[in-house]
Amino acid sequence: MLQLPWYSLTGIVLIFQLLVPASARADETANAPSLARGPRLAPIGDALLTLTQAESLAQTHAPWLAHHRTNANAAAERAAYAGRLPDPQLVLGALNVPTDTWKLDQEDMTMTMIGLRQSFPPGDTLALRSQRAEKELTREEAKIEVERRNLLKQVRQAWLELYFQEESLRRLQDLRLLQQKQLQAAEGRSRAAADMQQVVIRAHQAVARVNEREPMLKAQIARTRAQLGRWIGSAAALPLPDALPVLPVPATEFDAARHPEWLASEAMLEGARLEVDMARQDYKPAWMLDLSYGLRRPMADGTERPNMATAMVTLDLPVFRAKRQDRRLAEKQAMESGARFESEDKRRELEAMYQSMRAEYEALAERAKIFDEQLLPAMRREAQKTIAGFARDQTEFRDAQMKVLDTELEYTRVRVDLAKTQAELLYLTGEQP
Repeated sequence: MLQLPWYSLTGIVLIFQLLVPASARADETANAPSLARGPRLAPIGDALLTLTQAESLAQTHAPWLAHHRTNANAAAERAAYAGRLPDPQLVLGALNVPTDTWKLDQEDMTMTMIGLRQSFPPGDTLALRSQRAEKELTREEAKIEVERRNLLKQVRQAWLELYFQEESLRRLQDLRLLQQKQLQAAEGRSRAAADMQQVVIRAHQAVARVNEREPMLKAQIARTRAQLGRWIGSAAALPLPDALPVLPVPATEFDAARHPEWLASEAMLEGARLEVDMARQDYKPAWMLDLSYGLRRPMADGTERPNMATAMVTLDLPVFRAKRQDRRLAEKQAMESGARFESEDKRRELEAMYQSMRAEYEALAERAKIFDEQLLPAMRREAQKTIAGFARDQTEFRDAQMKVLDTELEYTRVRVDLAKTQAELLYLTGEQP
């Protein structure tokens, strides 16, 4: 999972434990910042960007999803005409016109002709074309579902990462308050002891170190919002709610044969098989039916000439099979083999993804449970006891505060990673209706 660059809050605590004497920290208890997380600033009109709203906006406005829908519409139109005969041809002409006079009534064989010509592809080519177009439509529809799931996964993961980044920024601000209180205490004691000047300098450095983290965190927040804006537009600028959302529970069983990626690869394989069948049809002759009617003019003395009707059938002669039909069939068979290998590889890839994501999901769920039931209650009890007893000195008090801050942020990281892994699993298993 992607880890946001962070530093250990406990490490800064240890620095101050070593540098600031206990006597210089004795009066900080009353002025220490609260460990409770401050409320998020309410935007104008109290508009918040919930994960559900982000998902809905993305599915409505994301251009790439609309692109796949357009491709499916095009495939549906193609399926409607793929199995149709080519348009007939209208034939018009004048036959056997004498070149000495160019008169149409001079010779018996001179006539004006009108006819129709219709070509017929060989064998079952039309039916196979129609079936192939249907498979292409099936593939495009499966790709729509793939893109929809992928879009939801990316939006969820970006939203969750943005949540953690903003939570980190708030924790950093809480840490700054603690460090500033410690700096103020050190400055107050430095007037009474010359050797405290070095402590004040180091306290300033610690505060500056905290301040140095803030610009990068804000840049990461801006980058993640820009990524969300690709899918949901200007709504990405809205603030997020306080609580993490609850995602649907992924199914405990996974069948790769039901995943749209595998369905799309199977549709491609079926289309390749139909291409092989179409190549075999080329060994059969295509043919053309030609019907025409010839009109003859009366002779010079007024005698009528009978009109002429003509019917012809034209056949292709596939006699050069070794150089044409055999090569084309071999090409399509090779493409079918490639599609079969691709389909099998996709099945294995999906199964491996599910197994790895399921293992990670269960491990993160166990970690979250340990944080919730053991670590956080212990840290909070320690902080409460320290505050209640005022400890032996303020070192223990600040240490308890820092540990709670650090543990709560780490717990948030685990929960966010758990939700992101859950989004990966939902991409694979789909969501139960």
